[in-house]
Amino acid sequence: MTATDGVGRLADLRPRDRLRALGSVRDGRVFTLGLEFFGRTPTPGYPGSPVPLHIMYQDWSHYEKGIVRPDAGNVAWVDDGVLLNCHGGTHLDALGHVIVDGTITGGVPASSTVGGLAHADVAAIARVGIFCRGVLVDLCRSTGGAPLRRDHQIGLDEIESCLRNEEVAIEPGDMVILRTGSLERYRDEGNAAFFAEYSEPGLSYDEELFEWVDAHGVLGVGTDTLANELPRDPETTEQFCLHHHLLRDRGLQFHEVLWLADLAADCTADGRYVGLYIASPLKLVGASGCPVNPLFVK
Repeated sequence: MTATDGVGRLADLRPRDRLRALGSVRDGRVFTLGLEFFGRTPTPGYPGSPVPLHIMYQDWSHYEKGIVRPDAGNVAWVDDGVLLNCHGGTHLDALGHVIVDGTITGGVPASSTVGGLAHADVAAIARVGIFCRGVLVDLCRSTGGAPLRRDHQIGLDEIESCLRNEEVAIEPGDMVILRTGSLERYRDEGNAAFFAEYSEPGLSYDEELFEWVDAHGVLGVGTDTLANELPRDPETTEQFCLHHHLLRDRGLQFHEVLWLADLAADCTADGRYVGLYIASPLKLVGASGCPVNPLFVK
């Protein structure tokens, strides 16, 4: 197995592409796009998904109770662990995440996923690392900053119009990041109301979109939604069809639940929607996804 097996379009990035991405940085301002775990602000997750857990193996209470004693020099230690859903919070998908007609990406049999992905796992992506040019497509500009409707179908014409207004041209190897305002809606409504009649704005099945993605050599898509797409396509009625056609079939990166409000405010202020995008997962061998804290550097 080579370092680029199971990573799709990420294998096409060359050093010159990374240098081009680095060249988009002007003043070094960094925006972290990952949501907190275990903080005061709730993190959305599909109903029924495992609840993240933070487990303290050892803290000061263990010393107070005499369960453990300080080391020489009266030194004490804190140790802990976490239980996280690989597709919970801000995360990226491995290419082997989706099974269609009994196969995953590259036509590999779905049996390769039993007990952990033997092909196209998230560790494959981590071995390469994601270091590219990111382009924020702030679709909320058309609504005066308000979130798009929860059933809003994002069309290619809408994306291209927004890019023209931002005066940005998509180049091969770019990560296209769509802001819909969905996470802001989640924070305003709360978990129960947000998931009461769940839907989020997103992309849907569109042959012209597929042609556009191919013609521009797009590396991947990221959004501030849980799935990057309408949960159920209005035409085909297929659930998460773009995970099939873009992630599995075309090898695009899928990065989800990105916090984009702060970045968007800064882009509106200085008129620059392009920067260096870095988002590398842990080397979780066999995993179908991984939480990440992406960086957008301007």
